[in-house]
Amino acid sequence: MNAFMPAEDGWPYPDSAVENVDFSAEPDDDLISIRSASPQLYNSLDPLERQVLGARFGIDGVPVRSVKQLCNDLQVPRSVVHHALGSGLTKLRLRLST
Repeated sequence: MNAFMPAEDGWPYPDSAVENVDFSAEPDDDLISIRSASPQLYNSLDPLERQVLGARFGIDGVPVRSVKQLCNDLQVPRSVVHHALGSGLTKLRLRLST
């Protein structure tokens, strides 16, 4: 199989919710801010953005899901999940920076 061709399931890269943790690395400020933020922070998000961010980062006790799992759960294309993830994170970053 060519490294640039998608696998049989159409996903060219591994995508899982399990990640190796480097305990010597600097903490991810975005993730810390998102998980510790007040619920009012999420009021500016669209429902899909709120659902995708909650599931992707485990907010409010929601189990962490991979992008592939979110696509299957929500029955939407990967591009829709990525757009919701990106636009939601942009909105949160803007609110956190003010």
